[in-house]
Amino acid sequence: MKIQIPLQIAWVLMLKVVIDTSVFITALLRPTSKSSPRQILKLWSEGRFSLVMAPPLLQELTSRLIRQGVAVADIEDLLVDITAIALHIPGAYQATRLDEIDSDDNKFLAAAYEAKADYLVSVDNDLLSLKYYHGTQILTPALFLVALQKE
Repeated sequence: MKIQIPLQIAWVLMLKVVIDTSVFITALLRPTSKSSPRQILKLWSEGRFSLVMAPPLLQELTSRLIRQGVAVADIEDLLVDITAIALHIPGAYQATRLDEIDSDDNKFLAAAYEAKADYLVSVDNDLLSLKYYHGTQILTPALFLVALQKE
């Protein structure tokens, strides 16, 4: 007998991960590579963890992908996947931790806090230098893959 777990409960049981926009960009600009960002998107699409998405993150992701020249079809495919399988949060929280350094990065910290995310994955040194934020571990893509293997 196979037990079906409701999606709301599955999200509680899965690792919750916020992914910085730069990780998405790297993955989509090098779609055939075996890079850590590409592997992370693949593992997310396979259901290995739950991607946390808030409106400010989605807005930045879309605009930066367009500016970087990512193919419209690739952007649309990603947005369909995000709409269908990401853990969507309202984006009601705000963070001020990085106001003096790079206030744009605060939205990732706020999403991690709001979702009680396990990890925030980034290549941004301002975020990485924090190491932790309210219980969320901040890792590079390569270190996140190592941590995911241990889970």
